[in-house]
Amino acid sequence: MAKEAAFLFITLLALRFYQETALAETKTFLVGGLKGWTKENIGNWFPIGTIFYAGDKLEFEYNPTEYNVVCVDKHAYETCKAPEGALEYNKGNDQIYLEEGENYFICTTRGCCENNMKMMVVTAAGQRPTDREEMGQVRSGQDNQVRSWVRLIGIYHMFFFLFLIT
Repeated sequence: MAKEAAFLFITLLALRFYQETALAETKTFLVGGLKGWTKENIGNWFPIGTIFYAGDKLEFEYNPTEYNVVCVDKHAYETCKAPEGALEYNKGNDQIYLEEGENYFICTTRGCCENNMKMMVVTAAGQRPTDREEMGQVRSGQDNQVRSWVRLIGIYHMFFFLFLIT
């Protein structure tokens, strides 16, 4: 009886591990593409139709002597006035994780925000679907192959452990 219970436990643990690694995917988006976060690129931050989810990451690349990125609320976004204590990024290569709901970003240097150097990103509800679900096909590429091998190795080790204890 103990062997069957151990087998069931390891099997459920392996399935849970596989499910979490398969579904908990996030993506990184380069703001403004190759041109980056600049006033010359206003309004061209992402391709039309881009869908974001909580946990996705925005990568802001810019010249830190000319620009910054400040995370603000809706009021600060509309008025271009960052409140005291607002989270400011100014390194020129900043990565910011999106939260659920509305996310607001402005540049507070040299009147950039007043000239529309600001951005709002609304995340979709729920978790990001896997690329397989999103595109109707299996994702290709080295990144997916590595994740698949890591999952398989994890499951293999769990079953190997099971056979050691039986």
